[in-house]
Amino acid sequence: MSSSAEQPIDAKRFRVHAARLEVLRARLGRIGDDVQRFEQDQAAFGARCGWILTGLGDRVVRHGELVAYLEETLELFVQGFQRVADGVEGFAAMLGMPADDVGTMEDRASEIIEDVLETVTSREWVEPLLADAAPVAEFALPVEDTFALLRAGGLDWAVTHVPDLGRMLDDLTGTPEVVAKQAGQWQAMAAGLDRIAGGLQRCLDRDFPDRDRSDVRAYLAIMGNNVVGLRGLAATSTAMTVLTRAAGDVILLTRDIVRGIIGDLVARVIVWAAGGTVVPLPVLAARLAGVVATVWRIDAYLTALVVSIANLSRCIDG
Repeated sequence: MSSSAEQPIDAKRFRVHAARLEVLRARLGRIGDDVQRFEQDQAAFGARCGWILTGLGDRVVRHGELVAYLEETLELFVQGFQRVADGVEGFAAMLGMPADDVGTMEDRASEIIEDVLETVTSREWVEPLLADAAPVAEFALPVEDTFALLRAGGLDWAVTHVPDLGRMLDDLTGTPEVVAKQAGQWQAMAAGLDRIAGGLQRCLDRDFPDRDRSDVRAYLAIMGNNVVGLRGLAATSTAMTVLTRAAGDVILLTRDIVRGIIGDLVARVIVWAAGGTVVPLPVLAARLAGVVATVWRIDAYLTALVVSIANLSRCIDG
């Protein structure tokens, strides 16, 4: 250690720095509390898709662990600087740990945000049947006003009077407002973590402008690693914002398409029943074939949804 490092640093300087770290730690603690709320909302993606988004729950747990770890790290340094300021412990002894490789962590954080966002925005994870579809696609073609009313009313009637059908749509839909809320929470978390990282870096630059001491350099290296860690968590939160919105959007898209198919089928059945005439066997067979084809179409859309979400969930593990 150089001779300048042997000279004690003003205790007031340590106390001021500890106070600033405590402010950042408290802000990080509030973010950690927000992370815990995600674990209660996984059913928001619906019974059909929620189970396959295990990766989302795993990511939330891991995210919470990392936030808690960084909060604990700041708390330890707050306590350590207070001991140093009180003369109980020396600065170098308080550190007592080597700095990690900051560059590796920074590359990893950059890789998370770039690769995940590129994959999600490319929409290659969406199955072809859904990739080119539009919401309420089955209602897109113009029809007479009477038939349009039949479709809308038929869907309401079917959902009300056929419990299994209503349950299927509920399972498919999930809770869209909760999904939107989760995406907003991830976005707010990303902004909060990025602000804390910037605040920590400014705190280090302001409180330790002189870098000619080995103990100061060691401390700045350790805390620089924490700055990178915070920015990595902010990048992950941004990626999770996009992932959550993408999952919610494709689930709602499929729900709207299935609702459209059901409404159209019920309307046609009502028209057939209102005919009041004897239906020739070939016509009856064609109608039954249409019903069967409709069931197959619904199953195809649901399968495409599950496969798409499975593809998306792989991004979460990245």
